[in-house]
Amino acid sequence: MNEFPQLSQSASLSTADRGRGLRYLALAAALNAAVWGLALYLLKDSPRLYTSLYSIILPEQISRPKGTPPEPTIKTEQPDVPIDPSREGVKASYKLIAATDEVRRSAAAKLGMTTSQFGVPSVEGLKGTALMNFGIAGSTPEEAQKKAQALYEAFQERLTQLRLQQSADVDTGFETSLGVVRKKLETAQLRLSDYKVRSGLASNEQIDQLANNIEALRRQRVEAIAQQRDATVRTQQLSGNLKLSSQLATEAFALRADPLFQEYLRGYSEATAKLADVSSKFGPNHPIVLQATTRQATTESALQSRGQQLLGHPTDLATIARLNTGSNTQASNPRESLFKDIVTNEVEQRGLTARVQELDRQMAQLELRLSVLSQRSSTLEALNRDVQIAQAVFSSTLAGLQVDKGDIFGSYPPIQLVAEPNLPTAATIPRREPLFILATIVSLLIIAGVLAAWLRKTSFAKWRWAIGGKQ
Repeated sequence: MNEFPQLSQSASLSTADRGRGLRYLALAAALNAAVWGLALYLLKDSPRLYTSLYSIILPEQISRPKGTPPEPTIKTEQPDVPIDPSREGVKASYKLIAATDEVRRSAAAKLGMTTSQFGVPSVEGLKGTALMNFGIAGSTPEEAQKKAQALYEAFQERLTQLRLQQSADVDTGFETSLGVVRKKLETAQLRLSDYKVRSGLASNEQIDQLANNIEALRRQRVEAIAQQRDATVRTQQLSGNLKLSSQLATEAFALRADPLFQEYLRGYSEATAKLADVSSKFGPNHPIVLQATTRQATTESALQSRGQQLLGHPTDLATIARLNTGSNTQASNPRESLFKDIVTNEVEQRGLTARVQELDRQMAQLELRLSVLSQRSSTLEALNRDVQIAQAVFSSTLAGLQVDKGDIFGSYPPIQLVAEPNLPTAATIPRREPLFILATIVSLLIIAGVLAAWLRKTSFAKWRWAIGGKQ
């Protein structure tokens, strides 16, 4: 009697499984239909986006850093091309510049669009190469190509603006930097010039010239001393032979040169001769002898008086006789020549003595000046070094700034278009293959999920049936 209820329950469970299976099958079909319907809609009716691509290339050798001379190029065979950090930095900078609002706004203005309508370009730098790929999306292939062309032009214009701005900044920095080093150079030159004026030392050659002058004076002094000794020896020999000093020889010429003294001397000579003549004929008290004696005494007194006036000291007849070199009317005699030699040598000796003294004075002055200038030469050399250093810094700074000023592509090197913006033939959004693959995956996931849910529900129903049968 218990078999009939079990058969009834089994039939009821089988009917429920079939109904549940049909519901899950309908759910899976509905979900798959929705997925594939959406996929077909996207492929057919959704708006499409086309991407136009182009490529640029950077120069193989990026400009050196500013203010440094170019390094020599050494060609070596390397199988692997190393990555240039400066080139990678330029590519990163260009990637940021291409996506800036300034570039996008300029490119959009060329096409009469807003910045949001123009969109954001995609920029990719190929690592290890000098290439950069640019891309921009448009609703049609023609619009995408125009956007790419406008983007390239706007990018070039922006680079030109940045180069001009950099050039202006370099000019300003050029004047500032050059002004600083020029001021230092002028200060060093002014200090050097001021010290030259205050010290009286223009260059170290001046010290050498001063030393040469002192040496020349020493040679002249030696020669003057030798000449002085020679004149002294000759004077002493003549004076010893004649037993006559140079002072007496000078007095002799003073007496010879005076006409009145010579007149008195002739009168005395004539009176003496007359006295001798009459004395030989008449006695001492004879009037003629007395008259001749008186005349001799008178002329002698006048002669001595005139001699005292000329020489400045009393002069007797013996001295006058020693100093007599003859009258002016007489031709020169050996005695006069010897007197002249005595006087000449004495004058020469005195002149040489004075010359030696003058040379000593000049040498003392020059030696003192040489000592002072030698002490000041170290300061002059230090100031000269400062000027030379300032000139070297000025020259190197000027050369470096001139190079930087002439290099307008220093931070923004030129670019070359190697692949012009293309006209895309297929839409990038949506794409057929990825969409079909995605729809298939989602469909399979739906089927798997629904099947798992159906199996789980069926297993749970059988478990309940088994428990109910046992009871």
